[in-house]
Amino acid sequence: MLVARSFVMLALVFASQAAHAIPIQYELQSLGGSEYRYEYTITNDRSLEDEATVEWFTIFFEAALYDENSLYIVTADPPAAEWDEVILASAPLVDPAYDAFARAGGIAVDETVTGFKVQFAWLGSGTPGPQPFEIYDSTTFEVLFEGSTEPRTTAIPEPGSLVLVLVGAIAAFAASLRRTGQAA
Repeated sequence: MLVARSFVMLALVFASQAAHAIPIQYELQSLGGSEYRYEYTITNDRSLEDEATVEWFTIFFEAALYDENSLYIVTADPPAAEWDEVILASAPLVDPAYDAFARAGGIAVDETVTGFKVQFAWLGSGTPGPQPFEIYDSTTFEVLFEGSTEPRTTAIPEPGSLVLVLVGAIAAFAASLRRTGQAA
């Protein structure tokens, strides 16, 4: 019984652990040939220190894989009306980038904004994938967060939820074993 209680306590500890990473997800759309479009979705999931608002982010395009001269912003309203967007040219040792700065407000805690779009020509083999990004403090210019974009996929339960379901199933199984043992 002590082992079962220890297992339940351990499972609850793991279930309560939060993943801290500002997700910038992308959806890739093929436009034919080597032309593609990324549509980005940004969620402020409380990962930033002091639960800061996301007001400025940059997504990098590796110069060897993306035709810098083809990078083109195609964002439509509403994000375009509330954000200044620009393609930053490459420099020695710095890849070109898509830069977005909130005119007012930004992305508050627990808020998601979608619709940031960049069109480009792909120079690599296969299909385009994740890109590095940075989120900055709009006052100090300090990097608040660094990460890599993730493909937008169908929602999958978080590991914490799966652990709780597993704990419930084990508890139900253990209870049925006890009842079966008492009936014999």
